[in-house]
Amino acid sequence: MPTPAQEAFAEGFADLAAAHGTPWALGAVVFTGVASVLKPDDPRMLGSSDRLIEITVMSASVPAVIKIGTELTRDGRKHRVARIPYVDAATGLTSIIVAA
Repeated sequence: MPTPAQEAFAEGFADLAAAHGTPWALGAVVFTGVASVLKPDDPRMLGSSDRLIEITVMSASVPAVIKIGTELTRDGRKHRVARIPYVDAATGLTSIIVAA
């Protein structure tokens, strides 16, 4: 059962996803994510020569099998997961970093 905080984040994320979300696919599973490009000074860029994108999704909507190297598809283009996804249990959101 979600906590009040998780319900509030889910409601806010639903509004954000409705305005800025795009469908992402892992095989036959499609989920909505909000993507943003990481800035060059972001510490998560350390050691990367690629442009990285952070995808924020509701944890409940993505399969648990996402790991480094998994390929996600958006608009027919494949993006490889570059970092271990971060699951924030307090908010119910997951952050997935992929190479652009």
